[in-house]
Amino acid sequence: MPQRAIDIIIPVYNAYEDLQRCLDSVLRTTALRHRVILIDDCSPDSRIPDYFETLRSAADSRVTLLRNEANLSFVGAINRGMALGQNDVVLLNSDTVVTSGWLEKLHRCADSDARIGTITPFSNNAEICSFPKFCQNNTLPQGMSAEDVDRAIEAAALPVYPDIPTAIGFCMFIRRDLLNEIGLFDAATFRLGYGEENDFCMRAAAAGWRNVLCDDTFIQHVGSRSFDITKQALAEENMRRLLAKHPDYMQRVMAFIAADPIKAIRQLAQSFLALTGAAGAKPGILHIMHGRSGGTEQHIRSLMHSDSEGCRHYLLVTMDDVWQLMDANSGELLTYHFNRQPDQLWADFLAGLCASFRIQLCHVHHLAGCQLGLLEALGTLAIPYGFSMHDFYLACPTINLLNAAGVYCGGETAAARCQSCLNAQSDFCGIDIVAWRAAHADFIERALFVIAPSDWAAGMFRRYFPRDDIRVIPHGVDLAANGAGAMPSVLLLPKDARHSIGMLGAIGPVKGARQLERLVARSRERKLALRWVVIGYLDRQFQPHQDGDTLLTVHGQYLPEHMEALLDHYRIELVVFPSAGPETFCYTLTEAWSAGRPVLVPPFGALHERVQASGAGWIMRDCSDTDAILDDILSILRPENRADFSHKQTQARAVRVASVRDMANATETVYHEILPRQASGCAAPLPQATLYTALQTALGVIATEKHRRRSLCDYWLLRLAHLGLRLRYTLLGRWLYRIIPVRWQQFLKRRLLAQ
Repeated sequence: MPQRAIDIIIPVYNAYEDLQRCLDSVLRTTALRHRVILIDDCSPDSRIPDYFETLRSAADSRVTLLRNEANLSFVGAINRGMALGQNDVVLLNSDTVVTSGWLEKLHRCADSDARIGTITPFSNNAEICSFPKFCQNNTLPQGMSAEDVDRAIEAAALPVYPDIPTAIGFCMFIRRDLLNEIGLFDAATFRLGYGEENDFCMRAAAAGWRNVLCDDTFIQHVGSRSFDITKQALAEENMRRLLAKHPDYMQRVMAFIAADPIKAIRQLAQSFLALTGAAGAKPGILHIMHGRSGGTEQHIRSLMHSDSEGCRHYLLVTMDDVWQLMDANSGELLTYHFNRQPDQLWADFLAGLCASFRIQLCHVHHLAGCQLGLLEALGTLAIPYGFSMHDFYLACPTINLLNAAGVYCGGETAAARCQSCLNAQSDFCGIDIVAWRAAHADFIERALFVIAPSDWAAGMFRRYFPRDDIRVIPHGVDLAANGAGAMPSVLLLPKDARHSIGMLGAIGPVKGARQLERLVARSRERKLALRWVVIGYLDRQFQPHQDGDTLLTVHGQYLPEHMEALLDHYRIELVVFPSAGPETFCYTLTEAWSAGRPVLVPPFGALHERVQASGAGWIMRDCSDTDAILDDILSILRPENRADFSHKQTQARAVRVASVRDMANATETVYHEILPRQASGCAAPLPQATLYTALQTALGVIATEKHRRRSLCDYWLLRLAHLGLRLRYTLLGRWLYRIIPVRWQQFLKRRLLAQ
């Protein structure tokens, strides 16, 4: 069906260069059936009448030229234009630049719901409709035009046309039926401009009309140049008049700003904008991990935020059917939640994500968040993938190779012994270790690369999954800012002769939390001149804490750049790692050495390997015996061993620490070795229904496409389906999911996906 004609009304008051640029963009993008009405409101700039004469000579049938004999003011000029016919209108400032298809998209938005009264597109300078920064005057991204930004916004849009409290007057579509119902702008109150569109929108809302954002359109707005230096005073005066008419106006707008319900739309558009510039030519890497924070997440974020610029990086956190995607390519970290539909194949779900964000390579760091789903998806995915090992989850579901007694098994590989070990642990007794390792062996066999953070970790991994091409890339750490910034809050220690022994990081059972409790108790029982200080926290003590006798102090969370200052404050001479299980790398060991502290570590894992290679510490004789560990510490601290202690301090300072840039460069080398040999994936982008679920919670609106054409029955069925999606992962939703007949569920799914 052909679009009805629209009147584009451009009020003119000076701003000659802006007007030329604006009209050029309008005529370049506007079909013949639409009318462009220029109204010169007695501009004192003599170039304006001359320009109008030039336009009149060109005889463009789309252009209507009017001049007010006396200055009617901004609002009066607008009202004159809106009164000229019965078409829908677009009010357009002369300091704008419109983009391809803008009018068609505004028309499509209006057609989506007959109760849409006003429409505003995105712009770089449009208050609550500003992009990418909300309520700011943004410059266009470097090297990009308004057309580039518009293409990105259109590619990201569903669209959903969310409600906004007021239109923004730089570019404002108004439906003629609305004008006929509530009248024109209030020229008597807002004569010179500012506030007239807000008053109009409040009147429209009171009459049951919607003010919406056209979220698939972008128009550049240079700024309000047609007003002189009195505009601030004018704006303040007109705001007082607006509030006198609509006392709740400011409350509505501030509530909208505080909630920022269109944030998800802007963020998705930012992600797509990153794909249109130079960054779009870089390969996209999708890092995949579980939903638990820790060293794995720290490693991935270091890769994503390194100053290496060879790739685009995304992080996918998998939590069963809900996957969180983070985009680090737009100057800020953008986050989305995608819900897999119950009848959606895992391979289609992952492939759609990869296609939507132009992913060329998946870098899997952990499967624990969605093991079966990821194994299924990666088994048939056309996009290549590789794997970085951070623990031993693929070999053993205990993750850290601990037996029922919480003791390191030594890397047992015999299936019968491993099955017996799992059967003795309630969390793992139902797992078939042979099937577990077979599934992961198939996953590793298809991986195009495997990366380990240490030689020891690579060697242990090969015992379970033989590969002769494992790359060893140590985790990079940037500690150049050590000691910078203000000293955090600290606890005080008595000034006595006790030696302070440190433990670093988040200490749980695997890291030695129970052993620490025994070490503190035995130090107290043996009346040793030792005290224990945790710079970090324990699994049973998250907050700062100190025992009454100060034998145990828990500092609490810390920033790595404060580590050396904290070690100095607590007078920590030696850092101990009483780990129950093996580490594959250990960031906190790097932090201790960077601060010049030697360490005492267990006789296994990467801790043992790194200390042996560096000479910057000692190896425990028996890490399972509490008294043996205490005796090792006392021996290290004896005065006669001071020379050895000083030597190991020097060795600690001398340990070369790989930087994040070193790690990122080495990892990207692996990527670029793989990518040229692989054909890009051919999967289709995520369907609108899936993308919509990523936005619906934040938006709180119903997609309006086809909305007005639905029957009342269809409307409420879809409302019910959307409500089900929102409640699906709540306690109420799970209960409803169990009691609603399967045929009803399938019917609602079909209606939702068909919208």
